[in-house]
Amino acid sequence: MARKKGEIVVPTKPVSRATEITHFTFKSYDKNAGLLQFQIKDQDGRPTDLFGATVRLLMFIYSGDEKKEFPIFDHQIITESYLEGIVKYPIPDMLLSYEGKVDANIYIDFPDGSHTDNLAFTFTIEKSVIDWDIQLNGEYYFKDFQQLLEQVKAESAGVIEELLEDVKEVVDHANEQIVTMNEEVEKLVDKVNEASQQVENLGRFKRMYSNSIDFGNYDYSGNANLLPKITADHFTSGNGATVEDGADGEIIFTLDGSAQLTKFNTSMRLPALQNGKRYTISAEIMLHEGLEGDASNIRLTNVYVPGGNIMLSTVRPLPTATNIWHTISGTQIATYATTLPQQWYVVLQDVTASSRIKGKISLRNIKIEEGSVVTPYQPNLLIEPYQISKTPLNANLANKEQAFPISSRQYLVYSAEMIEPFIANQTYTLTLNGTKLGQQVFRVYTTGPNNTSNIGDMEIVEGLADTWRLTFTPTSANLNGSVSPSTLQIYQFPQATMGQVTIDSLKIEKGDISTPNITEHRYFGEGIKDSNNPNDYSWDITEEYIERRTADQIEKSEKEQEKLFLTKTEASTSLMDLTTPQTVSALKKFNGGLFSNGINVGVEYAEAVTTDKYNNHGAVYLGGCVWLTWETLSFSNASGWGRGSTIRVGNDGHPGFTYPDVPNIFGGYIWIGGSCLPDYTDGGFGAYHITVSNNFDDARQPIVRFIDSPTTPVKRLAVRGFALVFAPAPTTNSKVQET
Repeated sequence: MARKKGEIVVPTKPVSRATEITHFTFKSYDKNAGLLQFQIKDQDGRPTDLFGATVRLLMFIYSGDEKKEFPIFDHQIITESYLEGIVKYPIPDMLLSYEGKVDANIYIDFPDGSHTDNLAFTFTIEKSVIDWDIQLNGEYYFKDFQQLLEQVKAESAGVIEELLEDVKEVVDHANEQIVTMNEEVEKLVDKVNEASQQVENLGRFKRMYSNSIDFGNYDYSGNANLLPKITADHFTSGNGATVEDGADGEIIFTLDGSAQLTKFNTSMRLPALQNGKRYTISAEIMLHEGLEGDASNIRLTNVYVPGGNIMLSTVRPLPTATNIWHTISGTQIATYATTLPQQWYVVLQDVTASSRIKGKISLRNIKIEEGSVVTPYQPNLLIEPYQISKTPLNANLANKEQAFPISSRQYLVYSAEMIEPFIANQTYTLTLNGTKLGQQVFRVYTTGPNNTSNIGDMEIVEGLADTWRLTFTPTSANLNGSVSPSTLQIYQFPQATMGQVTIDSLKIEKGDISTPNITEHRYFGEGIKDSNNPNDYSWDITEEYIERRTADQIEKSEKEQEKLFLTKTEASTSLMDLTTPQTVSALKKFNGGLFSNGINVGVEYAEAVTTDKYNNHGAVYLGGCVWLTWETLSFSNASGWGRGSTIRVGNDGHPGFTYPDVPNIFGGYIWIGGSCLPDYTDGGFGAYHITVSNNFDDARQPIVRFIDSPTTPVKRLAVRGFALVFAPAPTTNSKVQET
């Protein structure tokens, strides 16, 4: 998380500028905290469009009087907004190991081949008092992971050589101490193997995936938090106080003394606890100065309905010193009552019914964790915005056509074909997000409610609200005789107590590990040890996120350009003169048809007639299926039926032409697409069907039809495609009729 950000405006002007002394100073202890942010602007002061551009940084540091280039890798320069021209460079740890002035230059390579030298600037790195081991006088060092790995390998190799020398020494004295030698050799071999394994493990990076890397200043050394962030919204019901959110996750209760304090909200559905498992609930509480009444019997509980059964509760009496944050906690084994849980929530309550407290009480850092020990608060990394996983996202094999949410009161609540059949002895993991009555279970089958195809019952997932999961391996018995071995069915069981069920989402994947039901992770982290602490990993952007973000930027840019085009079009066409000739710079929508000399030339259907009906009107092609009328359409070979000949379009009396001869569609000619060959004739009586193939390599292929003999003027011409084409006015020989 960038906590020290130096912002620099980078102009793009043909002006010689002196080196900008930023006066920015970063300290050697600013690990993962320092950041340079560049706002790149054009000459007119607007942000520079960086789409397709490459921003480069060149930095120099000093060792005595010697000036040395500091290495910068491309992936370290992050373009945060292509359209706003914002680029970031997090200060790497290796640079923080240096002490002294840093000279820097910023350059930009644009996609059109142009390059700009934009700005020279300086900033300073100073040694923190805590870092006494930092070298002075401008000397610096850095160690990337590969260097560290090589160093460890070298040291391990030295250890191995040293151990082997010890072995040799033992062997030299073998005649004197045979038994001792054998014992020592075994110990030394074990040490050699252990050292070799450590070297091998160092080369295996451990990975973690997340949709956010803003992990905050939390201590992740303890147990995972099974609750989402608890806010004032979780306490909107009840009596005795009003509730609001304060700074830094604080929840402020203002008690008015009107009733016993009891605040909750059953609609804020929280993750379930497993029956028979030990958990600990904890929070920090502060009684504000001036509080009136006995607050020692206030407790925080985790409860489920129906029944309001308490599963976890903080202990009493509560510390009553004011203006101090106190940690309160309680540990219990969750034991379901006769009535099974349907939804979970938290309650802040004064157990003394007659108590009427006035004043303010604050809560923060509410946590439920597995086990009996309170560990430091941390956010729930299983939910948004993180959705942490140690495994790349697995493909969802569920039916893609199934619409969600599903709401049902039937016995069978889900039945669909997966995108591939079940495989016998292949392990699968099914995860479902939804709601049901407490006494019901989600029971999974392959082909129906029978013992043979019964896969099992889904169980709650800790840390995720209204989520159930089942990992299973179907056997041949589960699949044999199945009408469709790809069928996945979910029933609510037992049938006798059916109730309302919803399924909001569903994912089935191969393997025994569940991955989030999302399309991508934005970030991945790499570390040298398998850890649940995200700060043990070095984070970068995933390729999938980069590709989608680039595609989104392109789409956004295209939409903005289209919007600008339409805005200009509306401004232009709204001023069209409908009575005098006028040039229109964009396409206008003609709701009532497009007319020339009172004739609709944008009709969708027309047929030939034997008499002149329309004279001297132009024709326009707007795309789709629109009729065009113009000059003369003839075969190049006028004899016979002309089968296999090429169709040409041109003025009356013109000998015809091929499409390379027509560079200007506003002249007397127009090319309607490649070579045209008659597909068939209508009984040999002068009716021809012609298909035109173009060179656009596109699904929008024009089609040309006409009715007439090959040697007489055109009567009908239709083109399908997508373009804006104006054709010249027809001659008196042109004949067309609307239908």
